[in-house]
Amino acid sequence: MFKLSFKRWKLILLHGFLAGFFVGCDTGEIFPSDNGEIKVGADVIYPKFRKWTSPSQGEEAAFNSPSFEWPLAKHQPNYDIRLSSKTDFSENLIEKRAIPFAIYNPHQKLKSGMWYWQYREAGKKWHGIDSFIISGATREFVTPHVDEILKHISADHPRVFIEKSQLMKLRARAIDYGETAAILEEANHLLSEVVPNENTAVPRHAGKNKYEDSMIAQSASKALGWRVFRSLNSFSQAYILTGDKKYYHAAKKWMVEIANWDPRGVTHLSNFGDSGIMTSLALALDTFWDLLAEEEREKMIKQSSVRADNFYQLWRGRVESRSSSMHVWQHILHQLFQTTVALAGEIPHTDEWMAYIYELWIAQFPKMGEKDGAWFNGIGYFGMNALTIYDMSTSLSELSGVDFQWSDWFRNSPRWIMYAFPPNSVGDGFGNDGDKYWYPPMKYAGYTDAAARMFKSPYGAWYAKQVCKGLDQNIAADEEFRWFRILRTNKYSLPEIATEFDFSQSAHFPDVGVSYMHTSLEDIQSNLMLSATSSPFGSNGHAHAEQNNFNIAYGGMRLFYNSGYRPKMQDPHHQGWHKHTRGHNGILIDGNGQPFDAGAYGWMPRFLHGKQISYAVGDASNAYSAADLKSVDHGLRHFRRHYLMLRPSTIVIYDELKADHSAEWTWLLHSDREIGVDPINKSIVAENELANALAYLYSSTALDFSVADTFSIPARNWNRKVDQNGNLIDFVDQWHFSGRTKEKKPSMRYMAIIQVLPKSGGADFERVFFNRSSYTYKVGDWNIQAEMDAMEPACIRVWNTDHSASLVSGGSLVHQGKTHIGKHIGSSKLLELINGKSFFQEVIDEIPVSIRKAISRGRKKNAD
Repeated sequence: MFKLSFKRWKLILLHGFLAGFFVGCDTGEIFPSDNGEIKVGADVIYPKFRKWTSPSQGEEAAFNSPSFEWPLAKHQPNYDIRLSSKTDFSENLIEKRAIPFAIYNPHQKLKSGMWYWQYREAGKKWHGIDSFIISGATREFVTPHVDEILKHISADHPRVFIEKSQLMKLRARAIDYGETAAILEEANHLLSEVVPNENTAVPRHAGKNKYEDSMIAQSASKALGWRVFRSLNSFSQAYILTGDKKYYHAAKKWMVEIANWDPRGVTHLSNFGDSGIMTSLALALDTFWDLLAEEEREKMIKQSSVRADNFYQLWRGRVESRSSSMHVWQHILHQLFQTTVALAGEIPHTDEWMAYIYELWIAQFPKMGEKDGAWFNGIGYFGMNALTIYDMSTSLSELSGVDFQWSDWFRNSPRWIMYAFPPNSVGDGFGNDGDKYWYPPMKYAGYTDAAARMFKSPYGAWYAKQVCKGLDQNIAADEEFRWFRILRTNKYSLPEIATEFDFSQSAHFPDVGVSYMHTSLEDIQSNLMLSATSSPFGSNGHAHAEQNNFNIAYGGMRLFYNSGYRPKMQDPHHQGWHKHTRGHNGILIDGNGQPFDAGAYGWMPRFLHGKQISYAVGDASNAYSAADLKSVDHGLRHFRRHYLMLRPSTIVIYDELKADHSAEWTWLLHSDREIGVDPINKSIVAENELANALAYLYSSTALDFSVADTFSIPARNWNRKVDQNGNLIDFVDQWHFSGRTKEKKPSMRYMAIIQVLPKSGGADFERVFFNRSSYTYKVGDWNIQAEMDAMEPACIRVWNTDHSASLVSGGSLVHQGKTHIGKHIGSSKLLELINGKSFFQEVIDEIPVSIRKAISRGRKKNAD
């Protein structure tokens, strides 16, 4: 029995609740309050455009040799930089003048100690002196100068798909690969395809306004560019593998036609289509170099290089300052890199292109993550980055002789993929295209197979095997990484996979702010999946305004998920519903969601995982105001959401909310299928193909329960988007529940108890009983105590009837007469009995490095 009364337990937390948090003024350390919580007050963690220098304020550099970055000045000037181990720059001076972009890599190891640096717009006054430290523990990453990279590019052609000196070895090695057969089958099929002309990029239908017309025109331009890319790459690769000139003759027809197109005309409208033409023509040039006449080569070089220089001129002085330039990092940076390698030594501009690509990659990768392996743009768009990530990092390693895959992010990435997008299942649903796939397509197997072979990743090996098994294909069927395997990873063996599934059922990725809880990852048909997010990146890029939002799947299918559609980024329905908080399983204050701004961010401060209970906390206290590019404040001051998975079939969502005024609060839940409500019993019912769901929603003040089966902003598929099977998507209505307060209140509590049971097996839902004397909700074998008085400190406590598992969000945990105080009274505590042994865990708020740095910057700014 739990001896400690619920009221007494609340009093234990009261002192910590009132204490607040404080920052160590002298040491720079960040200390939690007595309740273990930390309030983050930084305006922004990842601003859309760089606002500060890095490294700065005496922080340890990320690696040695460090990368230096600073905010852009207007009019794209050149920059000067200097660094020294002395504040007067009298010792160990390193200087660089006329840098054409806002990045500098010294390409040399610095000695341990404090270093000082400053920059200026060329010829102007120096900015203030900044500092950083190099310690004996700073990771070494000393890269050669870009001139050395250029020297290591072969003078012969081909040199991109394979170096000429290795051509015959590759042909011999790859002759029996399944990938080789697939390439030749595709190339042979394309031999009879009619070569398109430039006017193929002109759209065949119109929209209802100028914006729709412009987007439709971009889509038509992209479609032609990708058609060119596919055909020329197929012919080039087939020729590399066989030497059969029929592929050259077919490719040349396309190349001659494309060489006459206007590189700034209709095929330039889409940057994806533009880059596809640029790189596929350059790679075909590289492949068939010895077979082409000089005048033919010159015309084709001009066509490709004009497009390439357009990108370089557009990016330099812009892209390096942005927290996310999505298209650049998805495909186009990789394609400009390949184009640069293909044309290096043939035209002078390639040195400039390579310098920018090289210095940018060193300074900023992993671009959309940190160390934990997650990617803030989400699983849908991660697939767009996957080949770029591995091919560029591997190519740079080969050209430099330095490991460009040194970051922990590379080893952790397949682990994130496994939990966020399980084999044969929908993914977590976060961000644009997070809802695009019903199951992982083969390119995710291609990515994780490469990880398994390069890094001996057990997560990658298991994942790739399961995806292939579910799709009844082998890895050679993956097109995305086909050439990467032929050239590189097919030479490496896969690590052994344990016969028994021995991975954890839950995982936490605080750098990006996502947590995942499963019941049976190894058996998707019976898997209950809870995904939660609150991201330090905010709603930048392809991310949504969904901090402290969740999605629930069962059997690999959507159950309670975000809603709406994205015809294009600026579409009214996407902006007003699909990306907006109202389209997610979140909270509205006075009908308002989270601003579209990097300053509207969140984070995930706590995570615990056991066999029966998994627990996470999200904090979105900063997500309803903005201070990066916008100035918005909806008055929300505190929002912590507690997520509990009580295996095998129960999920609890517990919210603590405060505003600076009496506010109307709305709790949202969405489903693809019909939602039914019973306001008297406070219940909500829904289903997917394999499961039924029953949720009870409790609150600190009375609610209006309402359901809608239409969008308040209509959705139209005017851009003719297709699903993963290539079928036109029908933008059907979905179902939307709102639990809105009848009376405005400055503070609010919600608690949802959600049961999910398979339709097969005949199991019935447990009724929830509330014991008023002990403040306990009982559902089946689980007991839940939650403080629903919004004027009291928030806390939740759960335990099961046989006392084999218990958790408390803060305060002491009493289990069978024994009180567990832990190391910190405010810590969340989990105790489970497994095979007769007691396992105890506790956690207080843990701050990701990015947020720690932002707090430090804010402290320095206030001190100044």
